[in-house]
Amino acid sequence: MTTHPDYRHSVMVHDTDEELVSVTEAFVARGLASGAEVLVHSSSDRVELVRGVIGAHPGLEYALDEDLYDAPARTLFDYQRVLAERAGTRPLWVTGTVPLGRDAAEQASWHRYESAVDQALGAFAFAALCTYDTRTRPPWVIAAARATHRTVNVDLTDRHNQRYVEPTTFLSSPLAGRPEAPTTPPSAATVVLDLSQLSVARELVQDGAVRHSALSRGAIEGLRVAVNEVATNGLVHGRPPVRLTLWAEVGRLTCLVEDSGPGLLDAMTGYRRPEGSRSLGMWAARQLVDDLQIGRSSSGGCSVLLTITEAL
Repeated sequence: MTTHPDYRHSVMVHDTDEELVSVTEAFVARGLASGAEVLVHSSSDRVELVRGVIGAHPGLEYALDEDLYDAPARTLFDYQRVLAERAGTRPLWVTGTVPLGRDAAEQASWHRYESAVDQALGAFAFAALCTYDTRTRPPWVIAAARATHRTVNVDLTDRHNQRYVEPTTFLSSPLAGRPEAPTTPPSAATVVLDLSQLSVARELVQDGAVRHSALSRGAIEGLRVAVNEVATNGLVHGRPPVRLTLWAEVGRLTCLVEDSGPGLLDAMTGYRRPEGSRSLGMWAARQLVDDLQIGRSSSGGCSVLLTITEAL
């Protein structure tokens, strides 16, 4: 993986408003001086606090977290699309807060987001400084923040972060809260032997979702297409048979796709934007669902767990 020379992803942990403002002001000044466009985002009260000190400048924008951050996967790929469209123009520098999840599971998904940022955005002229307030974030969130950034901002300087954990290792940490397949009986299951049977995989998702869930047509279609892409990957790059298991709940669909190959697919596959004629399969699949986890099946092959949810 080639990282752009102007790429940085750093963390700053603070416990006072003064420290937040000081570091943000220095980050903005460096970004503007380098010729970059700079974005500062946070909650409305913190944006007001920072704007009151830094003020307005050409090339500087302010935004609210609620307008920028959706689900982690969608947010990450939104950034990727914006940066791809900006390629060859001014670098983009961004500083602000990462959302606090409504529960432990949602918060852990933001930890996995932070861990995947280097893989998804490292090819672009992009600098990010993520700020974490110890007054409003519990210790386990701060620990995850320290584990998911290669550099840490100390005394206005980015330094090597000795607490950083590589993404594939971080996924096995309790801080990552990696989802697992449900232990309840599945709603449906099937086996696909070759590419001509992929319609069976699509029908499994469609029929199970319609019968057992209340998700929108768009959400169901997203999972259906994603499962098709993952099953295709299993048949082409793994080995048949490919087993599909679906759990359908009122507001959630979970599908486990397992091939019979050697199980060599990297857990971070599908984050980096493909170049040239490379397959879009796993990259496209990640954008169609809320969460996609790659692991090893009980039989030694590759397993991919896909999840999509909707608030009803």
